[in-house]
Amino acid sequence: MKRDEIKVTDVWNEYKRGVNYNQSRNLYKETEQCFNFYHGNQWEGLQSGNVQPIVYNVIKPTVKYKLGYLKTNDYQIVFNPNEWETFEQMDSIEKVCKMLNSYANRIWEKEKVKSKIDESSKDSCICGEGIVHCYEEDGNIRCEVIDKQNIYYGNENEDSIQDQPYVIISYRRPVEEVKKEAEQNGVSKELIELISEDQQTQEQSNPSLRNEELTPMCIVLTKYYKQNGVIFVEKSTQSVKIMTKQSTGLTLYPVAHMLWENVKGSARGLGEVKYMIPNQIELNKTATRRAIAVMMAAYPKLVANTSYITDSSALEKVGTTIEVDKISADDVNKIVSYLRPTSMSSDAYNLQEDLINKTQDLAGAGDTANGNVDPEQASGTAILAVQKASQQPLNEQLDVYKQFIEDIAMIWFEMIKTYNTDGITVIDEQTDVASKQTIEIPVKITAEELEELKIHIKIDITPKSAYDKYAQERSLENLLSSGHITFKEYVSMLDDDSTMPKTKLEKLMKQREDEERAMMEMQKQANAINSAMEQVMTGEEEKYGGVQNEMSTVQNSRNASTTSKEQQANTQM
Repeated sequence: MKRDEIKVTDVWNEYKRGVNYNQSRNLYKETEQCFNFYHGNQWEGLQSGNVQPIVYNVIKPTVKYKLGYLKTNDYQIVFNPNEWETFEQMDSIEKVCKMLNSYANRIWEKEKVKSKIDESSKDSCICGEGIVHCYEEDGNIRCEVIDKQNIYYGNENEDSIQDQPYVIISYRRPVEEVKKEAEQNGVSKELIELISEDQQTQEQSNPSLRNEELTPMCIVLTKYYKQNGVIFVEKSTQSVKIMTKQSTGLTLYPVAHMLWENVKGSARGLGEVKYMIPNQIELNKTATRRAIAVMMAAYPKLVANTSYITDSSALEKVGTTIEVDKISADDVNKIVSYLRPTSMSSDAYNLQEDLINKTQDLAGAGDTANGNVDPEQASGTAILAVQKASQQPLNEQLDVYKQFIEDIAMIWFEMIKTYNTDGITVIDEQTDVASKQTIEIPVKITAEELEELKIHIKIDITPKSAYDKYAQERSLENLLSSGHITFKEYVSMLDDDSTMPKTKLEKLMKQREDEERAMMEMQKQANAINSAMEQVMTGEEEKYGGVQNEMSTVQNSRNASTTSKEQQANTQM
């Protein structure tokens, strides 16, 4: 097939329609600008000569503060039963859910989902949308973060992914890798030869770093679409389908996104950075103007009539004699003098500080919100109360963050049911009766049980901020000092990452228990020895007492016999 006869695929045409729409909305440039300003690259393209422009980056601390609020809590996926008919059925479902929780937690740890969710939430805060794509590989559930520029929706006015007619994800992948995948999927050699390098990098994240790719790359499109309630998938380059239409068996798109702030009529959302950029630009300009003004007028400047000076370079040297020609010493001040520095109005400084404070305060990230309070002057509870009050506007983002994790959990459950037709093996934790230790026993959950399981997803949240922990531990200490709980109960209620050394306290308690157990064992052995000695003594007394009685009886008998014989002898005499 000749190059000029090559036709593009249907998926590529849909992709280009999405690209044209995004360009009309200025999505690519705005997203790149938001990330540039977050990272401090705020003077891009400026020709400033010898002037070094100043950057007072108020955007990054604002974003970090808001993301930090979301991350102060530990999150865990918890599957809970939603429907049951009898209490016995409820107990059975709860047991399955408990084992399923353990299975999901292993996926969470293995795939490092926490870091990927954090990365997506950061994208969401900066540019409005963070995306996670889940897929199956070698029997395992995988997760990856997708950039906002690399996802295309069939309906750009619908913010619910599950209501989209299709979803296209674009990747830049090495050409040889793509050819190998096409060969594995049975694509003809003639079509494989049409897969070639392209230079379409302007729609990718940070395109300035992609101008010179070390490895030949091309765009690969993964399209998900729904037919009769079932999700299908296919893969394509510009001119070749490297994977034909296949059913995933899923009823949910394996894609979840977090919109920092929902915008009606848009699938993309709005982040924190976009409308902070004008303030940031004016702040940088004001700071730079102040710096230039200080350099120009805030320092004394030397003025000299060099026509009377033999060596004018001596004016710039320290401790050097300045030779003058045809002038008396009294007239030196007439040819060499200093201009006095001028005072600068405080208006520029006030404007700069006002821009910083007002921008952060209006963004809900001022000193009070950030917790810039002296902890020596206020209790942990008081600081926590102030922070909680200032963080109320972020509750909307917290709910969105939790819903984002729930969406991922629902996708996981859908994939677990679909891709494990023979059921799954999970770990059930049980307590051994003899040793009273927790042991792990592999248990099989059948595909029928998974299919019939009605699941309600619940996200457990545990407060983890520094002042949360401080207030919690102070409360526990008050309960301990008032005698409402024991020391053992106090230690058991501490978090693993508490400021109090929980592990050392547990080690100390175990050492004390071992010592007490050893003392009790020694006391028990001593009591047993004393009891045995008492029994021996009692037995000896009985033994020797019986012998003495026998000896007394024999002696009395002998005495009686002797007396009788003496009496008989006297009678005969």
